[in-house]
Amino acid sequence: MIKIIVLFSLFFNFLGYSQDDCKAPDYLNSIEGFVLASCEQSEYNEYTFYYYDLKGKYIMLTKSGKYYRLNYTKDENHSRKVSGAQVCNNYFNAVQKIKGENFSKDKNFFQFTNNKQNIYMLIDNAWDDDDRGYQIYIIEEASMNQEIEISIKESIDRDGKVALYGILFDTGKSTIKPESEKELKNIIDYLSANLSQKIIIVGHTDNTGDYSANIKLSKERAESVKKYLITIGKIDESRLKTEGAGQFCPTTTNSSEKGRKLNRRVEIVKL
Repeated sequence: MIKIIVLFSLFFNFLGYSQDDCKAPDYLNSIEGFVLASCEQSEYNEYTFYYYDLKGKYIMLTKSGKYYRLNYTKDENHSRKVSGAQVCNNYFNAVQKIKGENFSKDKNFFQFTNNKQNIYMLIDNAWDDDDRGYQIYIIEEASMNQEIEISIKESIDRDGKVALYGILFDTGKSTIKPESEKELKNIIDYLSANLSQKIIIVGHTDNTGDYSANIKLSKERAESVKKYLITIGKIDESRLKTEGAGQFCPTTTNSSEKGRKLNRRVEIVKL
């Protein structure tokens, strides 16, 4: 747990936020003399962190998961004079103590783990000689709970293919992550209910990295899906072919993280 000076447990009713509405995560304490005036929270969101790295290069890094925006303001009844540097260095030292990592020359963007969960945290607007307030942006990295389901059969009957975004891999790797099980089961259920259907499993990447490497990686990921369907789903190998398209067939632009995420997919194509 991050220990930052002292625990200052005060939740402030401000602009319609109730005590229940405005709450920091339990691993984060506040600096004495500041109150949590307002906040936003989402069980899942995508957020782009902007910062200067240790060499002074301007970086944009998008992460997704549980999201917090915490707005701390100076308690007008408190006599402390706290600088922005003091604010950032408190968080920096606390992160260092728990073996986290600082990415920024300004000591305001960090990554650390809590209960084995990967967390990214940015301190913003902390630069005054007598800081009047600052914001903290947090992403607790996690996959989104997919609640909308589109029938594989319906899509294949209509379009001859279906794009699947729930089959997940670590960056640059072809090993299927455990949270892909639900999406893979959908394919198994479809093939088990349509015994005459044969498919091509096509891996796709965004345009990040080397073209030839992306082609190779996308084919390896398609092969991983095929192996899963055979070993776990007991699907006959003769019904399955694989291909790797790499970055060759994007569904949208690669100029944004949102677009690149849509282009990283596995497609099932009717054979």
